[in-house]
Amino acid sequence: MNSNREKLLKYVTMADYIAEMNGQHAETLIHDISDYNHSIIYITPRNITGRKIGGSLTDYAIKLLESKTYEQDDYVVNYIGNSSLNNLILRSSTYFIKDNGKLIGLLCTNIDITDQIKAIELAKEALLVDFDHLNQTQASETFSLTTDELINKIYAKAVAHKGRKKLDVADKRKIVLELSSLNVFKIKGTISTVAALIKVSEKTVYRYLNEDKK
Repeated sequence: MNSNREKLLKYVTMADYIAEMNGQHAETLIHDISDYNHSIIYITPRNITGRKIGGSLTDYAIKLLESKTYEQDDYVVNYIGNSSLNNLILRSSTYFIKDNGKLIGLLCTNIDITDQIKAIELAKEALLVDFDHLNQTQASETFSLTTDELINKIYAKAVAHKGRKKLDVADKRKIVLELSSLNVFKIKGTISTVAALIKVSEKTVYRYLNEDKK
């Protein structure tokens, strides 16, 4: 047994731990990259892809090695893979095992997410929403806070910012103008509501609004 293989097999306990932590639909493999065609030197007992010791690197793993991704990163996580044996959809991750900075192997975990993907597709089908165009279209109706809730929210934010100090003229004017920018005063009766809340006259609220227009 070569020295690198001995070093790699020290990761067996870690491989078992990762697979067990991710449940019955997970497996972890250890690859010795000195032989791409027979790289698998360990695979956890719960095997979901049907791969065996003595098996080869995947095409994606080879691409990672050829692109020297390991020189910038210690791992690559949560990419999508497929198992041709049983048509599984996998969430896969690879940890680069290095010895004194030199890459000697890979610790790869595959998690079967086929059922979750199917559940998402069933949910999308049941919702009858075109998710592909959801972010490209504008909703015809927007559901927001009621006018009273919006007034109280802006007021509470101003009070919280002020702390224990009382609201001064500048603070009150700012509240009125912020509410105005949200078109609150287009609703009948809101002038008196806001005036009472910030303890000024309705005439003062109108003055703040007129000054802003000017």
